Amino acid sequence: MKIKIAAGIFLLYSSIQAQEINMKLSGGPSGILYESSAGNGDIKVGGGLGVGYTYFLNKHWGINTGVEVLYNQNSFKLNEGTTINSNEIDDQMSAFEYRVTPKNYQEKQHFISLAIPVLLQYRTLISSQSQWYLGFGGKVLFPGKQTIKASADELQLSGYYPDMDLLVENLPSHGFGKVNNWQDKTSADLKTSLLVSLETGLTFKLKENLQLYTGIFADYGFSDLAKNTENTNIVLYDPNGIENTQANGVSGNKTLVQKSNYFSAGLQVKFGFSFKKAKEN
Repeated sequence: MKIKIAAGIFLLYSSIQAQEINMKLSGGPSGILYESSAGNGDIKVGGGLGVGYTYFLNKHWGINTGVEVLYNQNSFKLNEGTTINSNEIDDQMSAFEYRVTPKNYQEKQHFISLAIPVLLQYRTLISSQSQWYLGFGGKVLFPGKQTIKASADELQLSGYYPDMDLLVENLPSHGFGKVNNWQDKTSADLKTSLLVSLETGLTFKLKENLQLYTGIFADYGFSDLAKNTENTNIVLYDPNGIENTQANGVSGNKTLVQKSNYFSAGLQVKFGFSFKKAKEN
């Protein structure tokens, strides 16, 4: 019994000695990489904070996990002359084709996400006080709602009734007409995504059990973040009038946005607190 207790204590001590807790700060372009035939999306600068845990298998290899909170933002601008069509029902229960033709339509978008990384880390000494490290693996991204601020110099809202071959362009009390200097806010649901992740850089020994990590990173999502449908418009049809025309956003329209993969890259700084006394090679 004493032998088993001693062995258990030794294994626990050895496990603790092989651990490192780290705190991370990152920054760089971070958001949705849009592929669109009707406009241009740009990723803006974002950032993240994280707490991590690394279990070192030996002096070179370790497994890293933890949790990261990320801020992501985008802009999107529709090409001039684009008309977006959707099928709607008016206040008389008649089906029609809703046509929205904007001028200078653009969106500012942002969302906060939570990421869980699982990375295999390799490190090797390049001097007595520094190491080169490489981490590769994946992350699971849990995005929150995307907040959208949309604006346009002008919205032309029209209705085409195919059974009568009739185009209605100026009936404001029934939702058709021209809106100038329009802006509104909305939100959109995003989907969980699996990311491939890569990081590399240098570590510097600050104290016996304290390391400074400096380096670069990149994350890329395998699947679309946006919950696309085939027939949603950028603004909602309101049969009661055009005064309060509400935004709907571009990301939900598959004909406008064909792909919406997550992408993030930039610089990162980490502080690693180790429980194991460093060994010389």
